[in-house]
Amino acid sequence: MASHASTAEGAGTGRPARILVPQTAGTTNDLLARAIAPGLAALAGRPFLVENREGASGMLGMDAAAKSAPDGLTLLNNVSNTLALPYFYKNLPFDVLADLEPVGIEGYGNHALVVHRSVPVENVRDFLAYAARHPGMEYAAPGLATHHHLCMAMIQAMAGIQLNPVFYKGSAGAMADLLRGEVRIMIVPIQIAAEHARSGDLRILGATSRTPFPLYPDIPSLHDQGLAGFDVEPWFALWAPRGTPPDALARYNGLLNEAIGQAEVGGALARHGVVPTPGTVDDLRRKAAAEHRMWGEVLRKMRIRPE
Repeated sequence: MASHASTAEGAGTGRPARILVPQTAGTTNDLLARAIAPGLAALAGRPFLVENREGASGMLGMDAAAKSAPDGLTLLNNVSNTLALPYFYKNLPFDVLADLEPVGIEGYGNHALVVHRSVPVENVRDFLAYAARHPGMEYAAPGLATHHHLCMAMIQAMAGIQLNPVFYKGSAGAMADLLRGEVRIMIVPIQIAAEHARSGDLRILGATSRTPFPLYPDIPSLHDQGLAGFDVEPWFALWAPRGTPPDALARYNGLLNEAIGQAEVGGALARHGVVPTPGTVDDLRRKAAAEHRMWGEVLRKMRIRPE
């Protein structure tokens, strides 16, 4: 284990490292960072402190990470939708690909389209027909360019319906209003959808990934219910500031893969609706570039322009 720690830390054995999270506490990305941090700490022989830097759709935390010293003591835990930020904001203070170095993929999750129990629909086709008859219905989203927002925008573009977003500062307020029926439509992480569907508060209409999700294989996809080609699969990864040495990235990648392969950490990821997916630094680099291109193509077709 000493060989892992010695290169990746950059500035003295045992000094605390921090994992920046650009979303609010309690979000899936935050929960994953807190699940992974103890595993990394045990392997590296140093504390890993999770620090939330939420705000501006993730930009504040990403900017803080991008501008941190590349000494191996700052990492960024992030979710894939943030690679779409340049298509919404003209003047980002950082480059989402060039200013952050890939460390490794943690895993992938899934989202689901849900409605409040008061909405009289049972499946996606029912929902699309109902939305066509009731244009302007509101849906909740915890911020611009979140998966919640991006997926709803895609649904509207593909189905030719018109819905109005209600943006919240984080997921907690959005979920609270959804459960009260003050807004009645939302894209939510699939494990949260399943929990509230069991209680009867929400109804799951479909999953956002085209293929069955291993943790919830019985939930049908949007693709199979009238939105052919719909396929959005959120994933989570660890990053470092630009200039972090390649050997440090490789060492942290090894630590991450070892951590998520452990029963305790891997089990925690699964409880948060994420399938652990070990990979290389280059795997993440390629995946991020492809995700960035994909959202660019989608959003250009939807005539969304950066402001």
